[in-house]
Amino acid sequence: MTVRAAWLQSTGQTREDTRLTLAALLTPSGQSEAETPLRSRPGILPGGFVLTGSAPMQCTIGTGRAIVQGKDTNQGAYLVAAVTPETLTFEDGNAQYDRIDLIELVVLDDQYDKTGVTEATIRLVKGEPAAVPVAPASPNGSALPLYTVTVKKGTSAGTGGITWTGTGTQVTTQHWPVVALGGILPTSGFKGAYTGQYRDAGGMLQRWDGTTWVSYPKALGGVAPSGTATGGYTGQYRDTATGLQRWDGAAWQYAEGTAKILFGATQYLSTQQQSVSPNTWTVITLPTVEVDDTGSWNGTNTYTVPRTGWWRLGGHVTWQNDGQTGMRGARILVSGSGQPRLTWLGPAGNGAITIGGQGLIRLTAGNTVQLQGYQSHTSAVKTLGGSGYGCTLHAEWIKA
Repeated sequence: MTVRAAWLQSTGQTREDTRLTLAALLTPSGQSEAETPLRSRPGILPGGFVLTGSAPMQCTIGTGRAIVQGKDTNQGAYLVAAVTPETLTFEDGNAQYDRIDLIELVVLDDQYDKTGVTEATIRLVKGEPAAVPVAPASPNGSALPLYTVTVKKGTSAGTGGITWTGTGTQVTTQHWPVVALGGILPTSGFKGAYTGQYRDAGGMLQRWDGTTWVSYPKALGGVAPSGTATGGYTGQYRDTATGLQRWDGAAWQYAEGTAKILFGATQYLSTQQQSVSPNTWTVITLPTVEVDDTGSWNGTNTYTVPRTGWWRLGGHVTWQNDGQTGMRGARILVSGSGQPRLTWLGPAGNGAITIGGQGLIRLTAGNTVQLQGYQSHTSAVKTLGGSGYGCTLHAEWIKA
């Protein structure tokens, strides 16, 4: 095994030794298990090498720092800094076809590429005009693509030149960012190099688990505003006008044990009593609202369920002593249908009689709830309001 060290021997340290050992501070490439231990991720440090159109057929590449991995793994990674802007001039467009030119940062190292040159430079590589043009390949050296520029047919300074920015820009960014080992990369589209590596992909923090990128939840622990249509992660909460809700991975559910909903309405006054014909279930009018946490009562006889879940519903109808024969009844309707568990009957008595009860039932937001009365006397019988009596409908949300 050959082990190299930086600044160990008093003499004999090579440039290759220095590049390979300093690469311990750089992010591994991660594209191949065999290459990962010695290859570094190439790219530019965020914010560098900005392209600016400086003339119709000229652009300037700004200063910046970059890492260029050598083609040969044992070359190591070249740490490069452009300390002054570079101006590039493009040839006029072809008369018949478009072409694509390439701007790249390249390291030429004669020891490896036999170019006769050893330098780092920003290079413009002209493409070939074609009906379907493609970007040219890098001719030699270890290169990092920066931009491609489409030079449309007939383009020249006299025709207005290249569109550098805005709508219809002919410039396409080809470079990607790089950070030191352990840094969070502000980009996506690459395989992780090691378990525990992080990246910022489109505003979402992700961690490489050894096989794939796993996203961290947004706004972890934060309570989302009421207008948040979809939760960012299972267990997220949002605040609504009717209480706290929890995202279960597919829908918002109201948090159990919080934000109870209470409703109650009644015939509180004697002037509110109602005449009920015999042998027909009749919806009871309840003008006096005692509590309505969500404003879901229509003011007369119908409550619209504001929240899905288990509810405790209760109601009763108090009958006057208009007749002492037949049956007296009360029931709760859910969306127009009587509920067997919420239906009560009893015989008429010698005086006023109250019929009703309560029960648990699962309701869906949007269901309607009504109280009905029934009597089988030979003629109409009135409900009893006032004097401490009254027909009542009440509801309480229990849990999702």
